[in-house]
Amino acid sequence: MMKKMEPSVSELLKQKNYKEAELAAKERIRANSLEAQNWVYLGEALMHQGYGSAATKAFYRAWLLDPEATWVVPVIDALKEIPAGDERVDIEGLLHVRKVTVSAGIITYNMESTIERCLDSLQGAVDEIILIDCSTDRTAEIASQYPNVTIVPFVWVDDFAAARNEGLRHMNSDWVFWMDADEHLVKEDVKAIREAAGLYHKTAIPAILCLWQINSIQNHIKHNFSQARLFPLGKGLKYWGRVHEQVGTQSGVYNLEAQRFKVKIRVLHDGYEPSVMKNKQKIERNLKLLYRMVQEEPDNPAAWFYLGRDLLGAGKELEAIEALLEAERRALSQPLFGRLLDVYKYLMEISYHRKEWEHALMYGAKALSHHPDFPDAHYMIAQIRMKQADQLYTEAEAGMRRAREAFHSFRHMVSPEHEIGEWKVDLALAEIAQRAGKPSTAKAIYKQTLKQHPRTAGLISKKLAAIDTERKRLNQQSE
Repeated sequence: MMKKMEPSVSELLKQKNYKEAELAAKERIRANSLEAQNWVYLGEALMHQGYGSAATKAFYRAWLLDPEATWVVPVIDALKEIPAGDERVDIEGLLHVRKVTVSAGIITYNMESTIERCLDSLQGAVDEIILIDCSTDRTAEIASQYPNVTIVPFVWVDDFAAARNEGLRHMNSDWVFWMDADEHLVKEDVKAIREAAGLYHKTAIPAILCLWQINSIQNHIKHNFSQARLFPLGKGLKYWGRVHEQVGTQSGVYNLEAQRFKVKIRVLHDGYEPSVMKNKQKIERNLKLLYRMVQEEPDNPAAWFYLGRDLLGAGKELEAIEALLEAERRALSQPLFGRLLDVYKYLMEISYHRKEWEHALMYGAKALSHHPDFPDAHYMIAQIRMKQADQLYTEAEAGMRRAREAFHSFRHMVSPEHEIGEWKVDLALAEIAQRAGKPSTAKAIYKQTLKQHPRTAGLISKKLAAIDTERKRLNQQSE
């Protein structure tokens, strides 16, 4: 006899069997505490049983493990209506994280205007702060006032990886967390650094954790979840690359000797503001180092990708395209290169702004072939289709007008259909306007045509009714 299948946690939740769902979720967490969905299940089961406090902790653990989760805002709002409930010692046990020590590493070059903000935000978050300093201003003087800061003077050698690797030599903790001097840690995430490190401390393969960088650029916020900043010490991990450096093992970056995860550790960053980039001459510096990188590592797709991206930032579009195409070509021999979607994204955007629709669609198709769920590709392809539709509508309208005007010059043995010139073109122009989102224009053309050609009443009345129905539907949606 076949063994009866146990219902899944999601099925138990749908059946409103919340206690059983809680037990099942706890079993899943004991089997894999790093799977965010398991904590979501537990949080939902607890929430529906009135354990608001325990549910909140479960959901926040899920969010830590999946910072891009889309359920966060509605769930946090819903939790406000749930009573705190009794203390749940069993849930606290599941949430327990082993204690680990963490060093913060910061490279500084003349950052006296932001270093205090950065160091203040790290207080209580880490056990020690190692400052790899190349400054000629008061950066080191300011930093020396913090008792948990150790300053390591460093002579700049045009190599960010070298600077970071020097910093690693001076650290005496279980993990390292890297910050830039123009970043500062979000206050609510002070405990998240040790929590994330503790959760991933005993993974079979060393874990490299990517934080959530929130960039402020000309009053716009851009989120970046790809910055690898938190990883264990003593596991052979190091940095590679003169600039836009990457964490890898002793054998390099493109291997399976480490695994990457995203975590909800938020840092605020304003170093990409155009005024800051210009004052610091960051693009010029980066391009100088990237040109050296592609000479030294011609087979490294990351070097070509970053060169293409920074060339684009410098306004050198044609050179950027060449570098990005080279990154794509080099990626064929490096299947573990993780930024191929970025390569296609930039090539899509360049082609879009150049109105090279077919090229943009090609890169979009390549992106979706690489990852069918890439939102940027779906969005860009839809944008291109809209542009193509606008162009086709314009061409259709011009073709209709030409059809009517041609009656003045067309002379042939074949007789044209005179209704085209009398009223069919007008109806077609009205339909084009309607499809292009111009119902008022369409309605005016329909009424004028009906006035001049009453025999079209049956056809036009249906068209006018459709416009009125759509207008009412939109009004109801806006109410």
